[in-house]
This record gives sequence, C-alpha cells and structure tokens, in this order.
Amino acid sequence: MSNLKISIVTVSFNAAATIEETIKSVVDQTYDNIEYILIDGGSTDGTVDIIRRYAPGGSQYGKHPNAVAHWVSEPDKGIYDAMNKGIAAATGDYIYFLGADDLLIDNTVIEAVSSHINNPKSVYYGDVILQPIGKKYCGKFSKWDLIRRNICHQAIFYPIDVLKKYPYDLKYRTYSDYHENILLWGKNIKFIYIPVTVCNFLVGGSSISGDPVFFSSRARIIKENLGITGYLYYYLRVKTADIIRRR
Repeated sequence: MSNLKISIVTVSFNAAATIEETIKSVVDQTYDNIEYILIDGGSTDGTVDIIRRYAPGGSQYGKHPNAVAHWVSEPDKGIYDAMNKGIAAATGDYIYFLGADDLLIDNTVIEAVSSHINNPKSVYYGDVILQPIGKKYCGKFSKWDLIRRNICHQAIFYPIDVLKKYPYDLKYRTYSDYHENILLWGKNIKFIYIPVTVCNFLVGGSSISGDPVFFSSRARIIKENLGITGYLYYYLRVKTADIIRRR
C-alpha cells in the first residue's frame, strides 16, 4: 500500500548510553511518512536531554529526514503501560516498537517493510538479528511455532486499530507481547511473514527476568485462544520438554 503512515514507538528509562543511536536509526530513515513517538518513564540519567535534541526546538530537530513527532517523560506502571501510552498517541496506519537499545537494520528498512504491506487488517513480521551473537531470529511462524516460542516484538508491525482495540495487558510484566500475539492469532487476525530483516535486537533487558504470571497462565491462554488442539500440543511438546529438562 502506498503512503502508509508508520508510527514507531520507543519506550525508555535511563537509556542515555544507547538511545541516541536508536533515535538516529529512526529519524534517518528514507521513508517519508514516519511518526516517531518516544515514551520515557522519568529518566534521571540524561536520556531526556538526548530526546529533547531531536524534538521540536532541539539542536538536531530538522537536520534529519524524519523527526520526533511526540514525546513525554513521566512515571509509568512498567514497559507495557508505556507502550500503551504510545499506542494511544499514535495516529499512523501501522505501529512498530523499537527498544531504546535496538537499531533499525539500515536507513531503508521501513521503506522495504512498507512495500510488502497490502492488507491493512493483517499483522506483518520479519526477522531480527540477535545481538551480540549475530544470529537471525524469527522466520515464518505457524500456530504450533507460536505455542512454543514468541515472534520477536522488534520484528512486528501491527495495524494501529488492532492495538487500540486490544492494548497490552499490564498483568503480564515482561511477556505481554507474547500474550498479545496469541490473543490476536486466536481472533483470526492474519500474521504475514515478510523476508525483511528489521533490526538489530539486543538480547537481554526486562524479558530475561521472566514473567511468573504469564507462565502460570500460559496453558489457559493457549486453550482460550488457540483451542483444544493448541492446548494438547502445548502439553505434549512444551510441558513434556520442560519435565525432561528438569530431571
């Protein structure tokens, strides 16, 4: 589809060491219909000073093909609360989340992704490069793949209307995007794989701390959204593997 407006959201908290390179990877994109939104959680380490440089009135504003359209710095209830603020502020056709320590793969990637989008009701996803190990992750997913593992959040472009209708569930502290993908798949929203490497994704961050609420509810989430066959597959493949691993 031509002239799609892509909203890119970066959520940050005390990310002064990395966020400027992240910002540059967005504002220097060749695609000319980007809305860049930064949601900061009240950083105290200089992150806000860096954001201000690229926002209206800042020293870098107007010196790059794209610019920061909206930003805020205020306390939040966690990463997904901040993302929901970004969703509420977004006015694009599609929305994409880029971590404050991740980088779009090159300056033409949003142009490349937009060239593949032709159904405004579908979710599109590509690949990422896991850093620092340099391994490509994602590939095409089936329902069974999604039961075993998640599509990388930094690989996915969601129709904005979908996330405004189904924002992230805050009870899942670090795996709400996994819950989101299972939920949307279960609602028969089509997930379309595109052969585009989207970003360099830094492995680690909040997700390594785990999410006990999500994992204790995982079987129920799968059963409610992916049906009894998904539930049985989960127990046969995933739970059995967990039991063997713990022996």
